[in-house]
Amino acid sequence: MSDSGRDFDEAARHAAERAAKGAAELADGAGERLDELGDRVAKAADAAGAAVRDARASATDSLDAVGAQASAAAAEAREVLDDGVAYVKARYRENPVAVIAVGAAAVVGVCLVIRAITRR
Repeated sequence: MSDSGRDFDEAARHAAERAAKGAAELADGAGERLDELGDRVAKAADAAGAAVRDARASATDSLDAVGAQASAAAAEAREVLDDGVAYVKARYRENPVAVIAVGAAAVVGVCLVIRAITRR
């Protein structure tokens, strides 16, 4: 083989080695970037999971608070209703005609309001 052929082979081998070395460096860089991307994705997934857990906990707390308030309101309404019934019974025992008249007036008033609303 001639010197120019050897030089050509030598140059080709050096070019191939440089290309292989560049490809290896590029692959290492890509691997590092993939690792970084994987870490970022894992952090984002953890943050999203934490946000979902926080939202779920807040919703549960809110529902518990609403349930407690509704129970308290129902108990208070029941107590007010019982007091009202006891008051009407006491007044009826004292003066049944007055209680019946007030009840009839209330029924007539409600009917008039309903009639006025339905005319419009």
